[in-house]
Amino acid sequence: MRRFVQTTALVLAGAVLAISAPCSAALGQDNVNSGLALHSGWQSGPELESARAGLATATLDGQIYAAGGAGRVTPRDDFEVYDSDIHRWRALSPLPEGLERFGLAAADGRIWAAGGYSAESGSEPVALMWSYDPEADVWQSETPMPAARAAFAMIAHENRLYAVGGTEEPGGIFVFDIETREWSALEAPSELRRRDAGIALVDGEIWVAGGIVDRRAVARVDIFDIEAGSWRRGPDLPEARAGHVLVFGQSRILALGGRGEDLRSTHDTVFAITPDGAAWEREAPLPAARTEAAAAVLDNSIFLIGGGVGGGVFAPFTALASVDILERTP
Repeated sequence: MRRFVQTTALVLAGAVLAISAPCSAALGQDNVNSGLALHSGWQSGPELESARAGLATATLDGQIYAAGGAGRVTPRDDFEVYDSDIHRWRALSPLPEGLERFGLAAADGRIWAAGGYSAESGSEPVALMWSYDPEADVWQSETPMPAARAAFAMIAHENRLYAVGGTEEPGGIFVFDIETREWSALEAPSELRRRDAGIALVDGEIWVAGGIVDRRAVARVDIFDIEAGSWRRGPDLPEARAGHVLVFGQSRILALGGRGEDLRSTHDTVFAITPDGAAWEREAPLPAARTEAAAAVLDNSIFLIGGGVGGGVFAPFTALASVDILERTP
């Protein structure tokens, strides 16, 4: 039996141009453990300084950074940090451009931001990339991605950044070598060409769960072994999901919230992978239905940050500043 070992987490929550009404969906039994493992413990944490959906987060040196998100007219350039010593958020130098549904990761002592929809590009994704120096509180331009991409995740692993999933062709993985500042590309299954998936790093593997194909959410799970350079199928989610959060924390993988197959309903469901990685089980629901949120893991606590009830063009009007924290003793 394989048991997961805690490493780090980075997640993506995407958006879709559809009305999303809150609901709590009934959980199907396919790929669900028949014994429900219910865990309470979600608590309200310090709110963001601004309500945002379609934002991204990264954790560096014991601090959580939250960047960007949907604005009512253009994507936002907000950039905040959560200081666990004082339990509050504070504003930092803004992003070079307003961004939403972009990639954010922490590596080599810096925060890296790439792609997404920018305040300058309108409805077209961008390939631009920047890095942030937390000591100087300064952003600088970096080598752009090989192609524009949005609604994807950027994963940091061993001095490389992996841009996975998203909206545009080509559908493979872009890999950024932090030392050489150069991008390369890896092939990926055609089924990986889906946006708004939940994506997380788990013990040297990248898990891609759900997402949107042909304007409908799917339940498919794909797993990329970084060292072997190979893909395999994982257990499908119990229900189709998009715009959800996939996070690896407390030695388990959780899929939080998101929208259903028709993309019109927003859910409060929590699915957790079993210790052997073979199936999913249901846990206690979120405090409220949520989509296009972001997540981070800090001191064995899982932070669910921002998001909203609606997706796409409706995200700014339903956006939340809420931060919910799931604490658990190891």
